[in-house]
Amino acid sequence: MADQHTNDKVLEGLSDSQRQSLHEFSQVTNANLELAVRVLASRQWNTQQAIQMYYEPGYADALQKTDDAQEAEKDVSEGLRRRGVEASGSGRDTQSNVRGAESSGHNAEGGSRRKPEGSASRRSQFAITPLLVWPFVLMLRLAMLAASTLLRILGIQRIASSGVPNQTTITNDFEHYFEAHYGLEHPPFFHGTLADARTAALRDQKYIVMVLWSKEHDDADVFGRALAHPDVVACLTQPQFIVWAGDLTQLDAYAAASDSGATHFPSISVLGPRAASAGLPTRLELVARMRNGPHTANAMAQSLVSFVTRVVASRDSMTRAMQREQDERDAERRLRAQQNAAYEASLARDQERDREQREQSARAREQEIKAREEEIKAKEEQDAEERRRREEQAVDEQRTQWRWAKLAQIHKENATELASADAAKLSLRLENGRRIVHSFARDSTMQRVFDFVETRDVADEWATKGVTPYGSDLAQITAPAGYTHTYEFALVSQFPRVVFDDRRATLHNALSACGLWPSAVLIAEPLFEPED
Repeated sequence: MADQHTNDKVLEGLSDSQRQSLHEFSQVTNANLELAVRVLASRQWNTQQAIQMYYEPGYADALQKTDDAQEAEKDVSEGLRRRGVEASGSGRDTQSNVRGAESSGHNAEGGSRRKPEGSASRRSQFAITPLLVWPFVLMLRLAMLAASTLLRILGIQRIASSGVPNQTTITNDFEHYFEAHYGLEHPPFFHGTLADARTAALRDQKYIVMVLWSKEHDDADVFGRALAHPDVVACLTQPQFIVWAGDLTQLDAYAAASDSGATHFPSISVLGPRAASAGLPTRLELVARMRNGPHTANAMAQSLVSFVTRVVASRDSMTRAMQREQDERDAERRLRAQQNAAYEASLARDQERDREQREQSARAREQEIKAREEEIKAKEEQDAEERRRREEQAVDEQRTQWRWAKLAQIHKENATELASADAAKLSLRLENGRRIVHSFARDSTMQRVFDFVETRDVADEWATKGVTPYGSDLAQITAPAGYTHTYEFALVSQFPRVVFDDRRATLHNALSACGLWPSAVLIAEPLFEPED
């Protein structure tokens, strides 16, 4: 009755939200009511932080010691106050001081604080006692503060050195604890967070068997032996199940318990895929939760197997339908992927064909342009060659006409040269090696000798045929207008070596200058080397 009265007194000053937090904290930790209130109040009624700090080593004991020290401080202060009142007066003053001490004691027990009655002199006597005891109170408070700071630092250092454990580490610790207490035969626990298990279940269309427990619960041992039962192991080892186990002292498991609405622990819940609505993806939903089972391991194991089998059987048809839909979606996705791959391959082939055609067209255009340029160049060269040939032909025709005209002039002058007694006799060797001996008048110029050598070809033709390309009358041929003849040879005397290049000089002067008058041998040497 006294405990019930104490609990009711503690609950009277709590709000509805604080009572809800206290209920959740007690369900997880099984702590007594007063300690639960202290831990929650120390964490500003944050349930998750309070649960985590409750399982920190030494935290609850340090909190209890701090409360005890505060109570002791109150008791010491109250005793000193009472002893000061008793020693400072007698008679009416003593009675007044006793009433003041009783009033202070009432304030220490939780009543309303009232100002003690008395004169200013009595208040000055009471003020002496706190001055005497305040060093001891200060030392006590400093010791309490140092102890609290040390505990806080040790907790922070432990977290900093070990780090915040991930779910894989938590699962390994849970699995090691389970194997150490219940044997190596157990369901295959999923290593990862509950979110990872949900992702795997949605991907593979499986059920999640969510186990929430803590070794602090009363039924934890029976529950652990039930999980290690061969029938449970055989049932939960089937490929359609993912077994995720969470320790309620950890945040992930606590959050899973809050989300699933579990209130009794240990707890087993089955999560399964929910049929997808139009335009919405498949999600997991809570299918069923196993209520408190029997209190023996074998009976609980049979109840657990029956519960899981019944849940799966009730949703088997829907699961098969969802699996068929998933298979159809996968087939459609594969078909789209194959179609996309075929389209991309066809597109790549078309692009390659277009590229080859463009390159081929570009090469054809380049070849066509090159052929056209070569054709134009060949045409220009042919035209130039034709013009050069016509020009050479015209020059040859003019040269031939000039030679015939010059031959006619030589025939007119030959009669005078032959009648002259004072003449020079020259032996001329032509470019073709032919030798001609001819007499020239004394006053003839070297130009006369050059013209004689230049006209030997047409002179032979006249002597043989007696006709010219311009008719049979040689005297009627005239030199072409505007034509300037160029001699392509020079007249040279070998002994001594003399080149007669001044065609305006008279023959007598030219030969006498080198001692060759009146006879000389002259050679017609070409000025240009003959072309091959």
